[in-house]
Amino acid sequence: MSCAIVGVVLLVGTTGCGQKKINECNQLIEVINKGVESLNKASKANANDPSGTADYKTMADTMEAVAADAAKVELSVPELKKLSQDYQAMAKEVAKAAREMVAAADSQDFGKVNTAKAAVEKAVKQEDPLVDSINKFCHAP
Repeated sequence: MSCAIVGVVLLVGTTGCGQKKINECNQLIEVINKGVESLNKASKANANDPSGTADYKTMADTMEAVAADAAKVELSVPELKKLSQDYQAMAKEVAKAAREMVAAADSQDFGKVNTAKAAVEKAVKQEDPLVDSINKFCHAP
């Protein structure tokens, strides 16, 4: 399971509009980091699942929760709002693909397993560039 960990951002406070951006960045990054931590813990807990479907079920549940939690973060900075929406869309795409993977594995439809696996990989590959964009935006003055 390949999920990037967003660097913990504890930005030094400034005044005025910059403080709003910092607070909003920290709130969004906290949600994303909690999701990554949940995935890492679950992956260790599911180590004894030979089929690997437990990891995909957990991935789907976790990514849906991250998307929902990120949507609850009140953002007023337009650029950050867009980045959050993009991250939410990616998280939902990962969750959908992971659920399709579980369904395909459970039905032993290996053609669908391969298709679903490719969809999961494609969706997960979006995370690193999104995380990089969030970090870049949040670190910019």
